[in-house]
Amino acid sequence: MKKHLIALLLAMRLPFLLLTCSVVLLAIASAIATGHDINASHAVLLITGALTAHISVNLLNEYQDFHSGLDAVTTKTPFSGGSGALITTPLATKLIAKMTILFLIITIAIGLYFTLTVGLPILAIGLVGVSIITLYTQWINKKAILCLTACGFSFGPLIVLGSYFVLAGEINWGIFLISLLPFFLTNNLLLINQFPDIEPDKSVGRNNFPIKYGIKLSLYVYLMFSLFALINTMAIVHYYHLSVLSYIALAPIFLSLIKVAVLMKQKKVMANIVTAMLFSVISAIITPLILALAIVVN
Repeated sequence: MKKHLIALLLAMRLPFLLLTCSVVLLAIASAIATGHDINASHAVLLITGALTAHISVNLLNEYQDFHSGLDAVTTKTPFSGGSGALITTPLATKLIAKMTILFLIITIAIGLYFTLTVGLPILAIGLVGVSIITLYTQWINKKAILCLTACGFSFGPLIVLGSYFVLAGEINWGIFLISLLPFFLTNNLLLINQFPDIEPDKSVGRNNFPIKYGIKLSLYVYLMFSLFALINTMAIVHYYHLSVLSYIALAPIFLSLIKVAVLMKQKKVMANIVTAMLFSVISAIITPLILALAIVVN
């Protein structure tokens, strides 16, 4: 049983949950900064629901990749290829399946609570979110453009706008602008994480952006999203009249952009892909946190 629990924890991919916390905290900071009284229990439920949603999609991905055989042929990196938990402990499959359902039920229950207490827009957001969770591995991964933007859409507009609406009871242009930041950064994070798995993914019928359009075009898309994220961050600083120190939030994005651009010029992208992935992870997690702090302090 101990091995099963360890496999479960590995399949949850706990370090990646920092991204969820970062994005929800950005929404909470925005609600505080715009003068809304924050319901503490709602804030806790928001973080809980976002985390259970993220955990459920991680577990479902592990379960389906194990059964498709993909798990056995991917090269594991700290950021891609799955955890390998079911390869080493295949008897934990039933536990992971049950926990996937449990975490998804918790997510849905929290969404229904907010629908009843806050309003129907939460139901629409929740339905889209659950659809992405359940369809991502088996269907979305076969649609290149949809796969390119699905995760960014989930961590950006869905989580940020949904969280802000729960806390503030409204949606405005400022929070929409803020929601675009995790959209661009998470798109990049998932995009570059797909590079090492191109051949294994292709073998099980996936057709994500790097498979369909190749690494070269994918890298140009990465740079484009990075530039959009830089412009978006500067627009947020200007819109909220944040202090000059807020421009520190640009640093992680700029570093990841420069790192990938240099690797492209040197034609050593795949040889240094783990380093590029690390910069993308740092950018996606740290930038929203810096911006959240800047918004609250301002």
